[in-house]
Amino acid sequence: MAAPQPETLPTVLLNTGYEKRMPMIGLGTFTGTRYTQKAKPGDMKENVLKWIKAGGRMLDCAQNYLNEAEIGEAVKEAIDNGWVTRDEMWISSKLNNPYHRKEHVKQALKKTLLDLQVDYVDLYLMHWPTAFVYVPFEDDDLEKPGLSMEYEPDQCSKVTGVKWNELEEGEWPPPHLDMKVTIHETWAAMVECYKEGLVKNIGVCNTQVQLLHELLCGTDVKPAVVQHEAHPYCQQWGLLKYCKMNNIQLQAYSPLGYGEFVGKDEIKVLQHPVLQQIAVKHGLEPNPGGVAAVCLQWCTQRGVATMPMTLHESEMIGNLKTGSQLTLDADDLAEIKKLDKAYHYLRPEQWYGLPYWD
Repeated sequence: MAAPQPETLPTVLLNTGYEKRMPMIGLGTFTGTRYTQKAKPGDMKENVLKWIKAGGRMLDCAQNYLNEAEIGEAVKEAIDNGWVTRDEMWISSKLNNPYHRKEHVKQALKKTLLDLQVDYVDLYLMHWPTAFVYVPFEDDDLEKPGLSMEYEPDQCSKVTGVKWNELEEGEWPPPHLDMKVTIHETWAAMVECYKEGLVKNIGVCNTQVQLLHELLCGTDVKPAVVQHEAHPYCQQWGLLKYCKMNNIQLQAYSPLGYGEFVGKDEIKVLQHPVLQQIAVKHGLEPNPGGVAAVCLQWCTQRGVATMPMTLHESEMIGNLKTGSQLTLDADDLAEIKKLDKAYHYLRPEQWYGLPYWD
């Protein structure tokens, strides 16, 4: 049997009026993409089952992670075993970059639904506000869950014939970018999917305030969620303020500082002495687990949802204690606010050829 979701876990209602509350603590599912994948087949299925068994109900998925079929197997198994119902799960996914043209958005979404073995997702996000050239799915991939090894949506190399990051620096535009698609075209197609009931909420990722404002100026349907990197070194106060002004839920990825992208000599959130001291003050150990509890409480206490990635059951159980372990006081919050450096561990210029954060 699976544990129920803890009653003390913070949840939130989104601006669409959707009756289901989104858990403010979820599970991230990124373990790499086609050229960087580190997980072995079956790892993510096992991980999701551990999460559900521990009481976790929110899953943050993405087609670009290439593991939605495994997640779908886990969710189906958990439902078939009577651990959970579909209505008890909150499943989010993301539109991948090659499918931003209006005629491709629903195709990509339906592939996600096929892989996850569900009729709808609770939240569908535009993964990056940048269109890539269209990458067709392999024929078999549209008929059954999973993605063929020949499918490569990051470099779009099967379509362009080159890997863009191996070209000479300065060549513009990189061949994988589709320069004829705006965020408004993509959003309008996502709105249609929302109106059809294929998704219950829609949102965007990795949009800073200026682009988010531009999007709102061209639509009557606001994003329900904006997902962005946020942690004590990258606190995103301006974005959070704008989201609150517009009744949009901010959701943080990498709330503990991104392990996969942290360089050997980079500053590390979980090792900061201020956060360690706050952990000790609240009766926790000054180790990564204690500091993680401080960071997740800080995140939800300021109204930000999040979904840390972990492969460890003990860390899942610890994450699900958010809301019951401690409450940060004004002094704690003031000390954490001093740590902000507007520091990004994710550097999409290395992947997409665009200096997003400039």
